[in-house]
Amino acid sequence: MFKRPKGTKDIYGQRQEHRTLVLKTLEGVASFYNFKEIETPIFESVDLFKRSVGETSDIVTKEMYEFKDKKGREFVLRPEGTAGTIRAFVENKMYAQSQPTKLFYNGPIFRYERPQKGRQRQFTQFGIELIGAKSPAADAEAIMMAHQMLMTLKIKNVKLLINSIGDANTRNNYSDALRKYFEDYKEQLTELSISRLEKNPLRILDDKIDGEKDFVKNAPKISEFYTNESKEYFEKVKKLLDGVMIPYEVSDKLVRGLDYYSETIFEFVSGSEAAGSQSTIIGGGRYDNLVEQFGGPSISGVGFGLGVERLVNEVEMVHGEIKPTVDAFVVNMDDETTIATSSLTYMLRTAGFVVEYNLKPMKLNKAFDKSKTVGAKFVIIFGKNELKNGKVVVKNQSNGEQEAVDLMELVDYLDERTEQ
Repeated sequence: MFKRPKGTKDIYGQRQEHRTLVLKTLEGVASFYNFKEIETPIFESVDLFKRSVGETSDIVTKEMYEFKDKKGREFVLRPEGTAGTIRAFVENKMYAQSQPTKLFYNGPIFRYERPQKGRQRQFTQFGIELIGAKSPAADAEAIMMAHQMLMTLKIKNVKLLINSIGDANTRNNYSDALRKYFEDYKEQLTELSISRLEKNPLRILDDKIDGEKDFVKNAPKISEFYTNESKEYFEKVKKLLDGVMIPYEVSDKLVRGLDYYSETIFEFVSGSEAAGSQSTIIGGGRYDNLVEQFGGPSISGVGFGLGVERLVNEVEMVHGEIKPTVDAFVVNMDDETTIATSSLTYMLRTAGFVVEYNLKPMKLNKAFDKSKTVGAKFVIIFGKNELKNGKVVVKNQSNGEQEAVDLMELVDYLDERTEQ
């Protein structure tokens, strides 16, 4: 017997019902903000991610599924969604259009890491990118959208953490200060953190091992190094969030794990049991140089990404079982009426109803049991007598009432009652 690869899931039944609910909600909220969907390949050049997320990031150093094609070209199954979206933005010259460009995506993401609750080797990521507008209002809009998505899904046990990692001058000065500070603790750092010390010491702050050590927690704070411009920018973002009464907490520890971020960064953190140890359910921020790094003009952007499976875990706790929504069950009682019941079922489906029927003839009592199993609101009986008279018997499952309905009036009859 074949088994699925480690770190992957088969999604079906109630799990798929909740997943569909989540994706429809996310796409619906994105459409309220006039974001349009984009789809990019699930594999890209290895260099794309080395340049964007950073050669010292966990994704590049530990987690990428890399492979060579038959011509020896190096590719990777995408480990995150932003880089491919920005690559598409540049390659297709979307920057030549009126800005900003508002895009959302969802699709499979692949990371080679230890599977655990809330963390798989293949998962679905939903994300948005607002490209072509550097302003506190754009950052706030991204955060507002993420907040609205969670509220629409009724996920309320969450905390919004925000921080600013400043502009280039801020980060350069802060990096110098961190290098000097960590030099005294070099012997206590992991090899990975030592390798990051020169290229990007900010990454040590959120390292899974070193980040928990006291001397790292007591390192200088980036807020001590803000330029006046970065300080003013961050204050405006906070005022915009205050204006719509979205609660937040400023966290000096928040630096995010990708090298392309600048200025505003944020995370929505869950406090529920569904999150397990993976408490971050949405994360994002601003990136100022990514478009230019990929060969485009100097255009800034802001965005966020989320693991759909983590949101599904939350939604399952909030919403419980999603009951089937079948409008009618058409009873196929014998071979003589099979063609008629099949035709009636097809007609009702084309009229927009969700309809089931027994593909093989069965007795009426078994058909009623089957209709309850699928959660049908109405049972439609179409036996020999009904066929002869051009009528059907419709039973309302909620109150047990049944009545004969002319075939020509059946659609209107169901329309009136399924809307109630």
